[in-house]
Amino acid sequence: MAESKALIFQIQKMSTEDGPGIRTTVFFKQCPLKCIWCHNPESILKKKQLEWFKHKCIGCKICIETCPKGALNLDEDGMHIDRDNCDSCGLCSDECPSTALHMFGELWDLEDLYYEVQKDKIYYTQSLGGITVSGGEPTLQSDFILNFLRKCKDNGISTALDTCGYASKNIYEKILPYVDLILLDIKEINTQKHEEYTGAPNTLILENTIWISDYVKQNGKKLWIR
Repeated sequence: MAESKALIFQIQKMSTEDGPGIRTTVFFKQCPLKCIWCHNPESILKKKQLEWFKHKCIGCKICIETCPKGALNLDEDGMHIDRDNCDSCGLCSDECPSTALHMFGELWDLEDLYYEVQKDKIYYTQSLGGITVSGGEPTLQSDFILNFLRKCKDNGISTALDTCGYASKNIYEKILPYVDLILLDIKEINTQKHEEYTGAPNTLILENTIWISDYVKQNGKKLWIR
């Protein structure tokens, strides 16, 4: 059964780092890797996550008073979030006057997400840009991604897939017909180091790299290794 909604942690407009031209990059939550250098650690788990930013906190404790679960405590060491009790309702982050608390992860349905990204279609057209699906690892929400990419392509929006390569070939076979550019983010060639740095072996990634390379040659796609 196709996924009716996707969990997304950020939609970045006017992006110039994730493919050619001006783009909208949609960051999907959940990743199979746990890279020690990950600059989006809030993207790893496929669930909403509450995070606290010390430099924004004014110590008002409105969040603590608001939390219906009593899952927050602020002391001299910082904010302590009881992850077992927190149900990610978002009330605390909604009430925080300094935006020190932020809930990462929002459910989007297909039509709403497409409506959001198509607002900048004129910029994509003028700059030869488009949309990029990224993460996390977007292929982990493959049914939704497939329908989203297809809808963008059907409406004349160029598409790119930013992937770490850690997915079954069947998923790539399903998705890539609706992708113009593949951004393949290879972390490490050495298998032992890859597992040490990311928590997973790279055998599947290297196999997919060869397959994707052949696929783009045969189907007129573009591939960027990064």
